[in-house]
Amino acid sequence: MNKYSDRKGENVTTYTARLKREKDDRWTVELEEEPRVHTWGKTVDQALARMRDAAALWFQTDEDQLEFIPHPVLPKATGRTVEQARKAREQARNADRVAIAQTRRAAVALTSRGISLRDAAAILGVSHQRVHQLLVPESAASRRKAG
Repeated sequence: MNKYSDRKGENVTTYTARLKREKDDRWTVELEEEPRVHTWGKTVDQALARMRDAAALWFQTDEDQLEFIPHPVLPKATGRTVEQARKAREQARNADRVAIAQTRRAAVALTSRGISLRDAAAILGVSHQRVHQLLVPESAASRRKAG
């Protein structure tokens, strides 16, 4: 069991949901941290939704206080392939964050030299609207979305 604070400052508890595909094609799911909490579903999504209900009842907490990390029981080769795909997606997300930060710095550097948004966009290989988004401070963007 791993406790952490989510973005709203509420405590959320994370559990590992061990998923197993049965011979009749249904999925059984149990919590690795508390195997007495278990259920099933016709699909992975249904099994996890039912697990959310079961765990909330078991731990006497709100469903939104629970987080599940799906851990399917798979043959070793398939499990390795799935893990490689997850790692590749995480690397892509990290690379995307770096690319956005670098593009923002480049947009600031270009426009601070008096280069227009359209010209900066052409240089960076993005739209002028994207350059504008990158230059708008996050607090101003948040105010516009809220208002």
